[in-house]
Amino acid sequence: MNKVTEKIREWLEAQGLEYTYQAETFIIDGDGPKPFKFVPTYILVGKKIKGKTIIVEPITSYAPQGGLKRVQIFRKRFHEKYHVVVVTKKRMYDDIPSDAYDQLVMFENIDKSKVKFRSV
Repeated sequence: MNKVTEKIREWLEAQGLEYTYQAETFIIDGDGPKPFKFVPTYILVGKKIKGKTIIVEPITSYAPQGGLKRVQIFRKRFHEKYHVVVVTKKRMYDDIPSDAYDQLVMFENIDKSKVKFRSV
């Protein structure tokens, strides 16, 4: 676990939220020639938003392996089943496209934020 995922873990626990860590793998047909693997970092257990399972995913890099494109495709494909919370660094916050998340949290302000369980 790196510093960002560790801080997210602490944030979830401070809210009393149960979670699994990298417990599920999705194989998704993307826009390339091959399907890709997406493993959500955190999946909340026992809490849903509008009947949707909540995943919490850090995006901390613009690099292809940073995960933004995968999260966008995952959300597009599974928006009816999953509520996506993206945690990102301040330098990227305004650059994360709205089709990548249902809730966007700035990593540097994470202690002042909570997973929103009300309608957005």
